[in-house]
Amino acid sequence: MHAVAARVGVTTMALYRYFPNKEALFDALVDAGMGLPPRPTTESGDWRAQVAAWAHAKRAMLCARPWLAELPFVAAPHGPNWLAWLEALADPLSRTGLSAADVGQMISVVDGYTRGASDTSIALARARGRGVSEEEWAAAVGADLGRAIGDPRFPAFAAILTAPSEGDARTMEESFDFGLQRVLDGVEHYVAAVTAPA
Repeated sequence: MHAVAARVGVTTMALYRYFPNKEALFDALVDAGMGLPPRPTTESGDWRAQVAAWAHAKRAMLCARPWLAELPFVAAPHGPNWLAWLEALADPLSRTGLSAADVGQMISVVDGYTRGASDTSIALARARGRGVSEEEWAAAVGADLGRAIGDPRFPAFAAILTAPSEGDARTMEESFDFGLQRVLDGVEHYVAAVTAPA
């Protein structure tokens, strides 16, 4: 806190008037860094398209600011931008006919996939920020994963790595969308099951 206060030109005690502790400062930084989610490009009732657009927007935001993933996010309550991202996801999911409890669970499912499936792209963004080229980064990742080949502890994963190529490999964006669509398939299946007439 002392170093931050010196950097912004205030006393440490002045900084504590706004942020009672380091965790509160981290949360404010994360909230400011997230910014606001984009507005829906359509007002249609297509909840699935709006959820997919939300996931791609959040992934893009996380990749544009990879430092966000390095900060702890522990204090409460969370800030207005964080809540705006939740609202932008809750809104289309709330139009599916699911109960409030189920919408809350689906928010966790979609957000969890979005953050987890963005890890590799965030790592690449960090590497670029350190001056590492995409080719150098890919070679390092490939060498790391390649250690599974021939190791008897990892036969299933090694089989994936050595399987014959089936056409062009997906880009990271395409891989993200592939997984996202499978997640949304599951959400849609559940919506159909629980909202079908008795």
